[in-house]
Amino acid sequence: MTATRVLRSWLHAHPFQSSIEWVIGIDHVRYLLLPWDERLSSRSFCHTLATALFAQQSTASEIPFSAYQMRLAPLSFGRPLLAALIPSEVIREITAFASRHQCRTRRIAPALSAVWDRFFVRVKNDSGVLALIEEQRLLRVTYDHGHVTSLSVQPFSGERTPAIPGGVTLAFPARNLTMPANGDLTLQGLAPDDDARFAYALCGVF
Repeated sequence: MTATRVLRSWLHAHPFQSSIEWVIGIDHVRYLLLPWDERLSSRSFCHTLATALFAQQSTASEIPFSAYQMRLAPLSFGRPLLAALIPSEVIREITAFASRHQCRTRRIAPALSAVWDRFFVRVKNDSGVLALIEEQRLLRVTYDHGHVTSLSVQPFSGERTPAIPGGVTLAFPARNLTMPANGDLTLQGLAPDDDARFAYALCGVF
C-alpha cells in the first residue's frame, strides 16, 4: 500500500511512540446497504443478510465474504443499515505495521465513516447526494436527514467536464483546495499543492 510506504518513511525520519488512526480508502472497502428489518438488531442476522447480498452482487473472481471484516453503522428504526466490509488482510497489514513501529492502532475507519462523522452537522437536517472522490473512483452516497439511502461506486476523472456528476450536493475533498465551490466540504490544514487524499486523514484529527 502506498500510504504505508509514505508513513514508513515519515516514521523513520520522525521516530516516536504514539497511536495511529487509519482511514481505509474507497478502493479497499466494500459497502452494503442492508434493508430495514426488525432483526437488524441481531449481529448474526446482519451477517447472514450481508452474506446473501454480497453473493448477489459479486462475481466468482472476487475475494469471498469470509475474507472481510464487517463494520456496522448505528442502527436507526425503519432505516437501512450500512455495512462496511474491510479485507482482513488489510487490517492485519496495518496492525502489524503499527506494531513494528511501536505504535498503537487507535482506530480503523472506512473513508465514508470518517467523512460522515466529521461533517454530520451538514447532512443531518438535509437531503442530497454526497460524492467522495479518491483518485479514479467516486463513491456516490444519497442521504436523507443523516441517513444513507443508497450508494454506488463509479469511475471518476478530474479532467472531464463536468468533473462532478449532476445531482451532487456535497463533494469531498474539495476539488480546488484554495477556492472550494459552495458544495465542497473543506478542512483546514491543507496546502494548495497537497495531495487531496490527505483530507481523509485530517477527518480523523480533532
